[in-house]
Amino acid sequence: MIAESDLAYRTDRCPGFALVATLVVVFGLGMPVKAHAQNDTFQFHGYFKNLGIVSSSAFSDETRFLDISRLRTKGIAAFGSNIRSEVWLDTEALMGSFIGTVDFDIGRELDRREWLDLDWQLATANRFRMEQRIFRAFVSVYAGPITATLGRQRVAWGTGFAWNPTDLLNPYNPAAIELGEKAGIDGLHIAAATGDFSRLEAAYAAGDDIRESSLAVRGSSNVGEYDVSLMGGYFRDDWVLGGDFAGYLGDAGLRGEAAYTAARDRADYIRFTLTADRSFEGDYYGFVEYYYNGQGTTDKSKYDFREVLDGRSFNVARNYIAVSVMKAVTPLVAASFYTLANLDDCSALVGPSLTYSLGDNAEAGGAVYFFAGKSDSEFGAQSHAYFAYLQFFF
Repeated sequence: MIAESDLAYRTDRCPGFALVATLVVVFGLGMPVKAHAQNDTFQFHGYFKNLGIVSSSAFSDETRFLDISRLRTKGIAAFGSNIRSEVWLDTEALMGSFIGTVDFDIGRELDRREWLDLDWQLATANRFRMEQRIFRAFVSVYAGPITATLGRQRVAWGTGFAWNPTDLLNPYNPAAIELGEKAGIDGLHIAAATGDFSRLEAAYAAGDDIRESSLAVRGSSNVGEYDVSLMGGYFRDDWVLGGDFAGYLGDAGLRGEAAYTAARDRADYIRFTLTADRSFEGDYYGFVEYYYNGQGTTDKSKYDFREVLDGRSFNVARNYIAVSVMKAVTPLVAASFYTLANLDDCSALVGPSLTYSLGDNAEAGGAVYFFAGKSDSEFGAQSHAYFAYLQFFF
């Protein structure tokens, strides 16, 4: 039990906002799913999730535990047919021996790199934190073939499953425990349809200064049975030109993605992926993806983890492969096997998992991340992680 005297309340960063946000959550849960007023539409959705993680510290052999209870509410409002806005509010209670460790602090810095500071703490204590944050907050305006979206949003570019060389606005970690939780950018995205299967896009992600900001354009169309795109722009002090394609080769899906980076303070490099995926008899689905990371090295003694800590890259070697196999065991149970392998130092992450449907609005699951390889390899230096969750949707 945590006594109130042990809690340190913080309202200096967003005075009064935490209380207002909490009231929105509480009353939002009690509102009907849809309410119509003239041509306006208002919706509230979301989920509650409890996630438990057990692993060892990267800086010691001590076993650490972290429990995350997250309530996410999604408020969606449409004003006529031309304006739509969304606000996703996360309220999290974190408990366990991971809190306050170096591992915990580094992980938080890597996960949250948006320009605006929309995180605040409601309470802190020994091995306990109560936090809130705005995960998404944007408004979209529709004007004929043009859509402009301003605010905290996700701009997803590229076709790869595990790696996306052209998704530099908001890259994500292919070894993250919650692969579905992908951060967004604070900026502006404009898209214009130029045909039935083509469009032009421009995106700006704000940073603390011009060198930390990003500005890019992308054009996409259809050539034969393939969707193709070209993109280019300025990403945090580097110039990048790239593109991707996605289509079918026989019964299998085939996709690829590549980007050439003209770096300001280091040698230029190329990154690309080649992916094949297919469904099989017996409710099996799988994909294989090769990733060439010209930013990395084949010599593990020269691994540069500064790029990882700076959020510019999530891997340090040159050649990788990802394999995933999913199987519907029963109508309620699904199993998957996810592997990331560093082909240069022969280390790997192996992640079997199970998911059980508890009904239309609830599920439970569990997984393990086994890390294999020598102690001085990329994945072999990491400790096994065990996690399980229970999630309810509304």
